[in-house]
Amino acid sequence: MDAVLFFQSTTGKSWRQKLAGAFAGARERGWLLQVAGGGDSPARIREALRTWSPVGCLVDRAQCSGRPPDAAFGDLPVVYLDQDPARPSDRHPCVLHDSAATARAAARELLGTGRTSFGFVGSDPARFWSREREAAFRAAVRAAGGRFSAYRRGPLGAWLAALPRPCAILAANDATAQRVHHAARARGLRIPQDVALCGVDDDELFCEAVQPGITSVAPDFYEAGRLLLAALAREIERSGSGPALERYGPLGVVRRGSTGAAATPPAGSRAARAMDFIRANSCLGPVRLDDVARAMGCSRRLATRLFREATGKSILEVVHDARFERACELLRRTDKPVFLVVAECGYASESFFKREFARRTGTSMRKFRLMEG
Repeated sequence: MDAVLFFQSTTGKSWRQKLAGAFAGARERGWLLQVAGGGDSPARIREALRTWSPVGCLVDRAQCSGRPPDAAFGDLPVVYLDQDPARPSDRHPCVLHDSAATARAAARELLGTGRTSFGFVGSDPARFWSREREAAFRAAVRAAGGRFSAYRRGPLGAWLAALPRPCAILAANDATAQRVHHAARARGLRIPQDVALCGVDDDELFCEAVQPGITSVAPDFYEAGRLLLAALAREIERSGSGPALERYGPLGVVRRGSTGAAATPPAGSRAARAMDFIRANSCLGPVRLDDVARAMGCSRRLATRLFREATGKSILEVVHDARFERACELLRRTDKPVFLVVAECGYASESFFKREFARRTGTSMRKFRLMEG
């Protein structure tokens, strides 16, 4: 079986999804896909080539700087992933994330919060994709008449506190968004009431480790892996039929509490009791306002007001969110058919859920399962 090497630079969910897409493409072609490290080290590249004698190589360069190591590969077919377009390869094609499209998706989400003050926090060290996201986000904010500021250096919390509030922040990736989240909370800033926040990558390791969770734009990393394999096949066949540069874009925005989903109410409060009631009952059948008010121990009118003050959302909105979150969990963790997921989560019909899923995530359930499985 012919071997293909995939040199790794990224980690976490993005890498797993890239790898899953590449594995799918390799299986279609009967290739053995082998992961190798050191995609920025000519010595380690040559060592891996001697060990495996591959027919071609894929090289993830998202966390690498400088020009690609073309010389280390000799005449071997190679395709780069996320190589800095300002320092392209002289001889090999590249698959590149459309960072501008991702930033525009984030801008639509953050502009939808009604803020007029916006900020951007880049990666450290600053990568080309971070700079591209900043430029596209700045352009979208200014086109909508908003004020824009970019964090450069110094205490992050002090920079956040100096922004006009309420404000909205795009972080270059989810790890950076978590830094922003911690810095804001340390300065006594409320999320999302004072600072709405969006990251990139939809990596639960970062997005769901804090409360409220971080909204994030999900790039189509799985498609990136498939595009890599298709481009490598053309290189091996020497067909010359593909573009030297292909782009993969965002799948959609995965909304969490940092952009206005329900905030976590104080423990023991009436709103907290309502949240517990909704989580326990939202998928069992219709949740009536009278039932929630009874769980809160107050009138319907007071229940409605207290709940919105504590969470930033209506009771009905949180019921819908709870059903949707449970449905996504079933799609992610089980192989149950859609009609069973719909039935278990309290939706009226499968067609309604499909429309709601596409509206909220910007992708299909099939692709969601491929990426999350």
